[in-house]
Amino acid sequence: GYNLKVEQLLKDYIIQNLFEFQKEIEHKIKLVTYDYQIEAIKQEFNRQNSTEYQKKLMKQLCLKRDESETAEQELKFLQARINHFNAPDQSFEHSAIIDSIENIEIRQQLQQQYRKIIQQAKADFYMLSLQTAEEQRTRARLNYDNEVNKMYSIHHNALDFTILPLKMIDLIQECCRMIGERIQSVYNYKIECFHLKLQKD
Repeated sequence: GYNLKVEQLLKDYIIQNLFEFQKEIEHKIKLVTYDYQIEAIKQEFNRQNSTEYQKKLMKQLCLKRDESETAEQELKFLQARINHFNAPDQSFEHSAIIDSIENIEIRQQLQQQYRKIIQQAKADFYMLSLQTAEEQRTRARLNYDNEVNKMYSIHHNALDFTILPLKMIDLIQECCRMIGERIQSVYNYKIECFHLKLQKD
C-alpha cells in the first residue's frame, strides 16, 4: 500500500521533471538552429561583397526587427499573465489589521471594501501595463516598417542597382524573418513554462 503510493509519486515526479527537461532541451536545440541559420544568412550577405554601408543597413534592419518582434511577444506574454491573474478564482491577501477587528459585521464590510480596492488597483495596473506594452509594440513596428521602406526606397531610387541589389534585400528579409521566428520561439517557450508552473502550484 504505502510503498506503492510512494513509488507512484516518485514516478510522477520523475516523469514531470523529465518532460520539463526534454522541453528545455528541445527549446535550446531550436535556438541553436535559428542562430546557425541567421549566421549562415549573414555570411552569405557578406559573400556578396557587401560594403560597410550595406552591412550597416542590414544590422539596423535586423535590430529593428528584433525590437519589433520582442515588443509584440512581450505584449502576448503580458496578456497571458494578466489573463491568469485576472481569473476570478485568484485569492486575495487578507489584511492582518482587518482580520484583527472583532466585530464580524464591520470586519466583513471592510473586507469587501478591501477586495474592491485591490481589484480596482489590479485592473488599473493591468490596463496601464497593457497600454504601455501596446504603445511600445506600435512604436517598434513603425520603426521597423520605416527601415524596410527606407531599404526599398534606396533600392528603387539608386542610379546603380549595385548600391543595394535585390539579392541583398532578399537576404536581409530572410534574416529578419528568422530573427522574428527565433523570438517567437523564445516567448512560446516562456508562456509554456509559465503554464507548466501554474499547473504545479
